[in-house]
Amino acid sequence: MVTGSEARVQVSGILAAVAREQLAVARAGIGTETTAPAAGQRVARTAVARPSEERVVDRAAVERAIGAIDRVAASVDDEIERLSVLRMKESLRLLAGPAPADATSGTVLGLAAWDGSLVFDETLVLAPLQEMYEHPGERVGDEVLRRYRFSLSEMFHQQSHLLSEAGTSYGDSAAAFADPAVRLLELGVSAAWTARHLDEYVETLGVPEIAPGIDQVELPDCYPSYLPAAVGLSEAVGERIGVPADEVLRRLNVVAPASKLPLATTLLLTASGLAQVVPPADRAAVQQQVSEQIRLPLLALATLRVDGTGERALQTTAAASGRAAVDAGVRTIEQIRRDRRN
Repeated sequence: MVTGSEARVQVSGILAAVAREQLAVARAGIGTETTAPAAGQRVARTAVARPSEERVVDRAAVERAIGAIDRVAASVDDEIERLSVLRMKESLRLLAGPAPADATSGTVLGLAAWDGSLVFDETLVLAPLQEMYEHPGERVGDEVLRRYRFSLSEMFHQQSHLLSEAGTSYGDSAAAFADPAVRLLELGVSAAWTARHLDEYVETLGVPEIAPGIDQVELPDCYPSYLPAAVGLSEAVGERIGVPADEVLRRLNVVAPASKLPLATTLLLTASGLAQVVPPADRAAVQQQVSEQIRLPLLALATLRVDGTGERALQTTAAASGRAAVDAGVRTIEQIRRDRRN
């Protein structure tokens, strides 16, 4: 048996291996620009091949990876720790599409499908909530409360995925989700928002009256690579634009997966004043150039080999990568500003 912490790191390695394989296939089939464009230049091609351009996904390989996550989860004794591992399957199920009829891997705990529907596992997510509502006000032990709380967190997490800004839909991001950096930011933001605002969600639903003590038990965080990166990025953006990190996280949480990186870019460009002085004809190219430089540290994290890494060390690295992404964007903005003055 392994601990939940060890298992989450193992699954982070599985997700990263899938991302590396995607990039290898993308580079072979699409070609890649290996040097970032000079500041001030228009970007004809991205610095690293994006799988989203042709949705490069080896579905058989992804199905095998999903099965590997099941096996890792099965080695975790604590139920809630095991569920925190299983939650991390969602990214690969969204990537691969619906499970084939002959798939041997188990179902995901919850899924915000690209058609806008929500799917939850009957036994692991819905049954605990049914039990909770059938015994309102009953005092139960902490382990039962943790099961109830996890089910609620899974619903909150999946509902967050469906949010999108006016004029777009969650499903519009299906192709972009093939980009590992887009996946990292989408899943990291949703996981961070869920972890930090679950008490408000539970309170709004009136659950503490139904399950007394549910607001006193804790759950483990999932996505040790993704969640801290999203928090680090939100903190760094907030410092640059003068708003609390949680407000940045909220703004990122309410836009579609494909819009999160462009939004972070827009926030930095607007606060810098560069967005107001760049001629309208050049703004799209500048936006893309800055966005790409923010993306690259996230992509490096999404493909990072984590063998032998502890969860705390991985979380620290991930948080630093989120901040590094913002720093890279800011450096690019300043270089563009200098080039335009010359």
